Amino acid sequence: MKRFNESFKVLSLICAFVTLTIIAGCKSDDVVAPQSDNLDVSMMSSPGVSDNPTANALVLDSVKILLKDIKLNVSSASDDSVNFKTGPFVLKLNLNSSVNVITTAYIPTGTYNKVMFEIHKLEDSETIGIDTAFSFGGGRYSVVVYGKFNLVPFIYRSSKSAKQKVNFNPAVTVTSTTKSNITLKVQPYTWFWTGSDYLDPLNVSNQNDIDNKIKASFKAIKDDDHNGIEDN
Repeated sequence: MKRFNESFKVLSLICAFVTLTIIAGCKSDDVVAPQSDNLDVSMMSSPGVSDNPTANALVLDSVKILLKDIKLNVSSASDDSVNFKTGPFVLKLNLNSSVNVITTAYIPTGTYNKVMFEIHKLEDSETIGIDTAFSFGGGRYSVVVYGKFNLVPFIYRSSKSAKQKVNFNPAVTVTSTTKSNITLKVQPYTWFWTGSDYLDPLNVSNQNDIDNKIKASFKAIKDDDHNGIEDN
């Protein structure tokens, strides 16, 4: 009887080991490897005013933008879009013409004809974790610019939201085998430029013109080599 019990215990252990091995094998077969990111969204900012006779009149030290809901529009459907990054999140422009990745993700393969995003005015419910520059003095802002105008320090704050739709020409094709990059380009000095002189950011009467220039200043290109030049 004792020998039988010992044999039974050994057999039970063997059965348990085999069962666990089978279960483990099944689980490993069921695991699906995560898809690798196939798209970067980058940002490039540059002065954009090279022929200005009063080039030292305006100096920008820091530019921050609150962005929300980056989406890509599918070429084959006018109302079909893919969320890329929701937010809101703070984007600090580098101001040195370098291309910097701001977010990366996997999106369905296909052809996309535009990128959409919102220059977003901070809402009361969104203050936690957001740069306090966007809620300074109890206000709510979407863009904050620090600089000097004729050597006088200034802080320009925009309180407008603006939904942006920037077309790709040609459309951008995203695959699962190659990582693509889209570069958003903006020239913040042009926000204050009239074509012949700079707008005084300290003059409140210029605010509407400056805000409209901010809204119209974004471009988007396919830029897989991250050099700020549109791919052929």
